[in-house]
Amino acid sequence: MEESLTKFLRTGIYPIAALLLLLSLAAPAAADMDGVMMHGGKMMMMKAGRPATAMDHEVTMSDGTVVEVDGTVKRKDGKEFHLQNGEMIMMDGHLMKGGKATPMSQ
Repeated sequence: MEESLTKFLRTGIYPIAALLLLLSLAAPAAADMDGVMMHGGKMMMMKAGRPATAMDHEVTMSDGTVVEVDGTVKRKDGKEFHLQNGEMIMMDGHLMKGGKATPMSQ
């Protein structure tokens, strides 16, 4: 009986616990979700993952990305694109879509 319990823990519980730990470390916490977001067709400043105020000036992210009040994103490499509703640029310059980090390859 003790052997089957050990086998169950090794093959069942431990891998699941390790996966959950990795996912919790990889996903940004709401407190870390500061940035700007296109919300209802308007650019909003985000604090702790919630819309705080309407954006009234362009914002430069720590990686050099510039986000304008109309949602235009100008990357440091010169590429430009426009944020769609629900898309967010974190203060470090990462693009978030649907709550998940997305590479900026547009």
